[in-house]
Amino acid sequence: MKFYIDQSGKIENTNKLTIVAFANGKTKSIKINGREKRKLVTYFRRIAGLKKIYVYKIFSAMIFLLLKGERVEYLIIDREYPGHEGKIKLDLIAFFQKSEKSLPDISFTLITKNSPAHKIAIDTFRGKRKADVVVSSEDVLKLFSNKKGWRSLAR
Repeated sequence: MKFYIDQSGKIENTNKLTIVAFANGKTKSIKINGREKRKLVTYFRRIAGLKKIYVYKIFSAMIFLLLKGERVEYLIIDREYPGHEGKIKLDLIAFFQKSEKSLPDISFTLITKNSPAHKIAIDTFRGKRKADVVVSSEDVLKLFSNKKGWRSLAR
């Protein structure tokens, strides 16, 4: 199946929540609040070389967590972070391989405001709709826990 992904509320805005949503005939959204994002930023900044890259790591993790349990053949992601799509794609590939799920065809394009994925994301961000999944900093870090030199934030 094809999954169109959109985001409302930038990850780097740690005083606001972030919503990532998909639409493909059915819809689903995932939410992380500002407090949990600040925990992740603190964690990723402690790791050498991950000053600004945390944004893309969190974004890719949220996409993967959103798609958990879905059969994904094509993944079309909104161009939220132009120039950094390769980093996002590499993390997504690693998540799919680690979970032994079939690797989808991943592409990036502009998702318009008329897209159902955009409507779900913005409505959830504005509180007109409840998020289907609420994610914590620990949920995100579990995806990275087996990488060399990374620890879980189990505190």
